[in-house]
Amino acid sequence: RGREFLMKDLYSFHASKADLDAYYQTVIGAYKKILERLTLNARLTEAAGGAFTDEYTHEFQVLAPAGEDTVFFCGACDWAQNKEIAKTKQGDACPKCSAVIEEAHGIEVANVFKLGTRYSEAFGLRYDDEKGEKHPVVMGSYGIGPSRLLGTLVEVFHDKDGIIWPESVAPYAVHLVALGGDKNTAVARKAMDLYTELSRRGIEVLYDDRDISAGKKLADADFIGIPFRAIISEKTGEKIELKRRNETTAKLISPKELFQLLEIRN
Repeated sequence: RGREFLMKDLYSFHASKADLDAYYQTVIGAYKKILERLTLNARLTEAAGGAFTDEYTHEFQVLAPAGEDTVFFCGACDWAQNKEIAKTKQGDACPKCSAVIEEAHGIEVANVFKLGTRYSEAFGLRYDDEKGEKHPVVMGSYGIGPSRLLGTLVEVFHDKDGIIWPESVAPYAVHLVALGGDKNTAVARKAMDLYTELSRRGIEVLYDDRDISAGKKLADADFIGIPFRAIISEKTGEKIELKRRNETTAKLISPKELFQLLEIRN
């Protein structure tokens, strides 16, 4: 945990457990879509309810060595359980498909709880049915940690040189680097023109025009991890040297080709 923790909380209120159960699955589906768009492979994991509920809760666990939880899971199906409640262990047969259970660390990025009537009864939260009879409201609680998600993305998507942001969450689409000369050179003017046109087209661009060595600029570009790095230098001429952050080779393309490539992804 950090000193500061941001959470997206959601609560639902229902007239019956059946209605809660249906909505619970709806939220699980929505959370799965969110995490898939973030390109995170999160396992829906059974967990203890703690002080909140007597039922199982569910966590979305991203398997990673840095995770603080231990997860037992099946590689052949979608069964997974937090070690805190597990009655099985690594090497046992999966209770769902009989394959071998595996063990890994996991980072919890979201969770869903069926609170039932515990809090509605404590606070006297009731509703009137069609006969005028009062019943406790049935509740559910759901949450995603945006700040924890960012940390998880960095843990999962990085190499020895720095971050490798997935395109869906990258702070910029392209990292523009001008190499050679000061801000009054032809290279700098070309780079500024390209930056201006990219911005005009609604493409988010980070422009490094600092008066430092080429090696430092390129190292910083890898460290920050924007999906595309575009270099303008005397060697590139009218072309642009483009390289994906997760690839080792670069290619020369025209400004028009760059615009087309980035606008498709914008």
